[in-house]
Amino acid sequence: MRWHETVDIGIIGAGGCGLVAAHAAAQDGVSITVWDKAATAGGNTALSAGLVPAAGSRLQREAGIFETGEEFARDVLARNGGRSDPVLTRRLCESSAALVEWLIDARGVHFELVKQVHDPGHSRARLHAPPSRRGQTVIDNLLRSLERRRITLRLSAPVLQLWTDDTGAVIGVQVKRPRKTPTNVRCSKLILATDGFAANPELLAQHCPDTKGLSYAGATGCDGAALVWANDVGAATRDLGAFHAYASVATGSNLAIPWTLIGGGAVLVNQRGERFADEAQGPAALVAALLAQPGRVAYEILNARILNAGIADDPHFAADVVPRAIRRADDVAGLAKQFQIDPETLMATVVACNQARSESPGGHGQSLAAPFYGIRVTPALLETQGGLATDTSARVLRADGSIIPNLYAGGGAVAGLSGPRGDGYLTGNGLLCAFGWGRIAGEQAAHEVLAARASASHETPPEPPAGEPASE
Repeated sequence: MRWHETVDIGIIGAGGCGLVAAHAAAQDGVSITVWDKAATAGGNTALSAGLVPAAGSRLQREAGIFETGEEFARDVLARNGGRSDPVLTRRLCESSAALVEWLIDARGVHFELVKQVHDPGHSRARLHAPPSRRGQTVIDNLLRSLERRRITLRLSAPVLQLWTDDTGAVIGVQVKRPRKTPTNVRCSKLILATDGFAANPELLAQHCPDTKGLSYAGATGCDGAALVWANDVGAATRDLGAFHAYASVATGSNLAIPWTLIGGGAVLVNQRGERFADEAQGPAALVAALLAQPGRVAYEILNARILNAGIADDPHFAADVVPRAIRRADDVAGLAKQFQIDPETLMATVVACNQARSESPGGHGQSLAAPFYGIRVTPALLETQGGLATDTSARVLRADGSIIPNLYAGGGAVAGLSGPRGDGYLTGNGLLCAFGWGRIAGEQAAHEVLAARASASHETPPEPPAGEPASE
C-alpha cells in the first residue's frame, strides 16, 4: 500500500456528528481531517430544527426543571417499547446535559430551552434549540472554529473505500478529490459520521419496507455508505428497519410544520373534512394514520392565535413556512373551497371540536375562530434510524461482540434510539445520537491516539474520557 497522506484521526461526514467529533478530538498535537462527498457541510443536521433533548442541564434548572438522565432514558424506552439497547440509551441520556453545556461553553453554540413540550413522549421540557430553530445555525457555529483547531475540512471529497490490515483493523481510506486521482490516506483512527440510507431506494426496500408510500424530505447524500463499509470490515448492524418519519410536511415545499401548532390547538382533517386521529399521539405515531387517508394528505386547520404563537416561537416557521405553505380564509367555507374539502363536513368538524373544548377543563378559549388558516400536509421520511452496532465508547463491533480496532461511528451511521421499527422515535433523538456519539467518538479516538504516543515514549498516559473507562 502506498500512502499519500497521513492523519491521526479521519472523519467521514461533515454533518453534525462529524463536526462535533472533530471538535471533541481536537487536542494538542492531534491532526484531524473531515471528508464529505457533498459540496457543503451540514447533512440532515442542517435541515433540522436543531432540537437536542438533554436532561439535567443548567438551562432546565434555570427554568425550575430538575430531572436526571435516568428519567429521560425511561421516556425513550417507553416510547420505543424497551426495544433500544438500554445500556447505550442510558449512556446518551445520562451524558446529554454535559453535551449541551459543552456545545454552549466550548463551541459557542447558543441554545435555549424550548418551554413547550410538543411531543407527549417527553415528560418534561428538555428540548434545547438555537433561537433560529435551524440546525444550520449549529453547523455554522461548528464550522467557524475549525481552522484554528487544526481540523482540515475537505468537501466534494467522497471516500471510496476503507483499508484494513491482516488483523481486520482499519488503517486508512481511499478518497477521491476533485480533478485528482484517488488518494490513500493512512489514519490511526477513523470515525464514520455519515447519514443513514433514507435516500437509497434499494436499501429502503430491503430493510425498511414500512416506508413505502412516504415521500423523502431529508438530505440527498444519505446513500447508506456505512452499510457497505460495514460489510467490507465485518461490522455488525442493528435495527435496520427503524426510521424517523414525520406526520406534517407541507406538500410541494417539503417543509416540516412545527408540531407546536398542533400543541397550540390546530387540528388535522382529511380530504373529507373529518378528524381521523387523536393529534396528542405525537408526530411520529400519526404517520400510519395519515398514510391511510385519501391521497395520503391531511390539512392542519388553525386560527390567528395559533398562527401568531407559532410565528413568535419559531423564526424558521415565520420566515420560510408561512409565506410558502399557509392559506387564509375569512370563514370555514372559504378555506374548504381552497382545499376542495366538503364545506359542511369541515364546518361540523370545527363545531364539534369547539364544543368539546368548551366542555373540557382548561379548554375554554381554545376554540377555532375566524379568520381560519390551513396547511396541506403529508407524512414524509426524514431519516433511517438503524445502522452499525457500537459499544458505549462509539467503537464499532463485529457480530461476535469484539471491537473492530480503530473504527468508531455515530449519527445516522449507527443504530439509534428508536428500536427496530418506525414507531419508536422521540423528538430530538436524531440529533442526540449525532452530537452525543460524535462527541464520545471524538474524545475516545483522541484519547487512544495520545495514549499510544505516551506508551511509545514511556510517558504517563492521558486520563480517559469522562463517563467511560477507555481501553483498546
